Amino acid sequence: MADDSQLLSVPLDAHGAPVVVEVGTAGSGIVRASRPGEIAATAAHTLTESFDQVRAAAAVLLDRMTTLPSPPGKVEIELGVKINAEAGAIIAKTAAEGNFVIRLTWERGTDGPPVPGDPTGTG
Repeated sequence: MADDSQLLSVPLDAHGAPVVVEVGTAGSGIVRASRPGEIAATAAHTLTESFDQVRAAAAVLLDRMTTLPSPPGKVEIELGVKINAEAGAIIAKTAAEGNFVIRLTWERGTDGPPVPGDPTGTG
């Protein structure tokens, strides 16, 4: 574990066991210090709640890209997502600084533009 990071306990959902995430101390939302290897704080939001925010952002991006006057045949979105004790999931400046890199790809089928929620992208 890096010297400039702390451990954050993040509940998976309202009933699930937590997962421990290593977060940078700068901008992590953690204000108290802990010893290396000890959990410094528990996140205010579950991982499910946090990624609901990222999911909503991805849906908006997909809608905006597929409703262009000349929509692309394929849309690929890559998001770096950082976990923060107070805010939950935050879309990072770069994918490299995120705790997670999420790559979403939609391909337009012969029937038209990709349909959100359709994993095949065929509408």
